[in-house]
Amino acid sequence: MNDLSLILMRHNKNVPAPIIRPHPIQFYELTLLVRGSLCYFLNGTPVQLQPGDAIFVKKGTHRARPVTGEPADYVSFNFQTEAPPALPTHMAGVLEHDVHLILAAADEISSIAETADNTALIHLLQALLLLLIHKQETKKIHPLTDKILQYLKQNTGRRITLSDIGALTYFSPVYCDTVFKRDMGRSIIDHLLEMRVSEAKALLLEGELSLKEIAERTGFGDSNYFSRIFKKRTGYTPLQYRKHTLR
Repeated sequence: MNDLSLILMRHNKNVPAPIIRPHPIQFYELTLLVRGSLCYFLNGTPVQLQPGDAIFVKKGTHRARPVTGEPADYVSFNFQTEAPPALPTHMAGVLEHDVHLILAAADEISSIAETADNTALIHLLQALLLLLIHKQETKKIHPLTDKILQYLKQNTGRRITLSDIGALTYFSPVYCDTVFKRDMGRSIIDHLLEMRVSEAKALLLEGELSLKEIAERTGFGDSNYFSRIFKKRTGYTPLQYRKHTLR
C-alpha cells in the first residue's frame, strides 16, 4: 500500500447520511460507523452496518446508499492504490480503542493540515488498513457460531427459535447465545432480525411484493409484527422506507 493516494476523508458528525445514487465507484472506500446505522447496496446486495462496524467497498463495485433521515456518525476514506488491502466487505465490531485513536488523530490532522498536503492522513490511513487486516487475521470465530450463522442464512424465511438452535447444535440455547454474542457482538435473535430487515429492505425496493408477502418471505409471518420491528430498527414504516428511498 505504499502507492496509496487519498482522494477524500469525510467525517459525518451525527447528521443524516447523504443519499448515494446507484453507480460503479472508481476508487476504494473504507467507512467506519461510530453511532447510528447505515445501509448500503453493493451490486444489489444489502449490507447493514451497526455501531462499531466497518465496510470496505472495492473499486468497480456498483454502490448505493438510500436516504434514511437518521443521524449517523461515521468516517469515510476514499482512496486509490495498486495493491488493495485484503479486507472483507463487512467487518463487524472492529471499532475498538485502537481504531478510535487513529480516527481521532485523523480528525485532528484534517482540521489543521493544509488542503494540498495530506501526507499525514495517508500515513494514518495506511496504519488503519494494516490494523484492520491484523484484526481480521487474528479474529477467531467459534465453530459453533459459524454453524449458527450458516443455519440462519439458509433459513432466514423460516420461524427460528433458540430451541431450534439448541436442537441443531446439541448445546443448550443459553450456551449457544452466549458464544454467538461473544463472537458477533449481538444475540442470535437480534442478528436474525437484522438479517430479516435487510432482506425486507431489498424486497421493498424491488416493489413487486405486498407487505404481507414480504413479511412471509422474510420470516416475520405477520405483517403487523413485520411493520412494528421494521420501524423500530429503521425509524420508518415499510411503506415510508420505500417512498423515501425511491423518491
